[in-house]
Amino acid sequence: MKAIIKATSKTFLLLCFFSLHAIAQDWHAGDTLKTTKTDSSMIDQFRGNMIDWTGQDLIDASFPNSWPLFGTKARMAIGGYVKLDYIQDFDGGYDRFQYEIQNVPVKGDGRPEQSGYMNLHARESRFNFDIRSITEKGVPLRAFFEFDSYNLDRGAFNQAPRLRHAYAVIGRLLFGRTWGTQSDLFAVPSTIDFSAGDALTGTRRAQIRFEDKFGKKFNYAIGLEMFEFPGIDANNMPGQSSQNLPLLATRITKKTASGGRMMLGASLFQLRWDGLGINPNSTAVGWGFSFSGREYFGSQKHYFRWMGSYGQGWGSQIVATIGTGASAIVTPDGKLETMPAWNLGGGFAFNLSKILVANINMNGYAINPSSYKDDNQMKAGKSAHMNLIWAPFKNFNTGVEYMILQRKNVNDAKGIGTRLQMMAKYLF
Repeated sequence: MKAIIKATSKTFLLLCFFSLHAIAQDWHAGDTLKTTKTDSSMIDQFRGNMIDWTGQDLIDASFPNSWPLFGTKARMAIGGYVKLDYIQDFDGGYDRFQYEIQNVPVKGDGRPEQSGYMNLHARESRFNFDIRSITEKGVPLRAFFEFDSYNLDRGAFNQAPRLRHAYAVIGRLLFGRTWGTQSDLFAVPSTIDFSAGDALTGTRRAQIRFEDKFGKKFNYAIGLEMFEFPGIDANNMPGQSSQNLPLLATRITKKTASGGRMMLGASLFQLRWDGLGINPNSTAVGWGFSFSGREYFGSQKHYFRWMGSYGQGWGSQIVATIGTGASAIVTPDGKLETMPAWNLGGGFAFNLSKILVANINMNGYAINPSSYKDDNQMKAGKSAHMNLIWAPFKNFNTGVEYMILQRKNVNDAKGIGTRLQMMAKYLF
């Protein structure tokens, strides 16, 4: 563990050194930002998510609908969308706003049974402020803030704003809260359901990250991040999860000939249980690798996306398992026992026309549960989402989606959940 602490400290110092070096050098990048939209598609291929570009990629990125902040080189844009969702649930799923695998009913697992229902909500609606500038030497600057109303702990109809992103970019250095280093937006499926099939790798988290290029097609990034969801099952033992170290994450991405991207990522992190003076403290090392990306094909720019990962103590790095204690369990003698986990997903987006897109996506995941894991806890699951999204005119999308999910518990009991979801979305 001491070696990990030393490595983490050295990584932080290296991040600061390379970032200062990048900021100090002359980028020769000019002093203007692109303000025209290069993608003419009427349906957003990234589900409204903003790519967190750094360095020259940020300068080259289009910045439509922005205006100058007079007296400076900065430009600003306000963006986001208003989205109304209608949900028709057929099997009594336990979350009325998004369908995560863990919320699929399994008969007899101790959770109260409920029948199907409808819901109409606008929680996913979001807005953001995007401010970009360039120094006198061409170093890009950015500040980005985004909010939605997915505070699910505030009551069914108390829709208070929630911070999604708050980060800054100086050259190749990014710091703040945004998608983690090992999260790949190119591999996130285009679903109407907010959870996106939820067998995904990585979450949004506080971090400091350095990114740079090598060659014309490759980028690498390394970051220190807050591990927000350690995923430790207390197994009725007193104590709490409490980290001593940040998560260390790295990735390599490659641009492909079709205009897509491939990503290989890895993470190393600490899992720690604080016995609160009642039991001894315990630590374990977790790790994981992922491979993901998107590849375009055909003259209509259809694409295939994929995402897979595997690791030890990796459960809570897979979105489907957050809150289920899937990374490690506290054994009766107070030790931490880690559990291996994997996920795999793939899907297609077919551009039937400029205003009509069909998406088909499937995801699955599993953990190898400890012998101490409760029989009614979740150990595996899978999901399938099929939708049609139509843009009858610019900045307005509507669509319908059918989804079917399966949850499997430690005792091999299974449950199936199905939903129909429709949406109307105005992007600004």
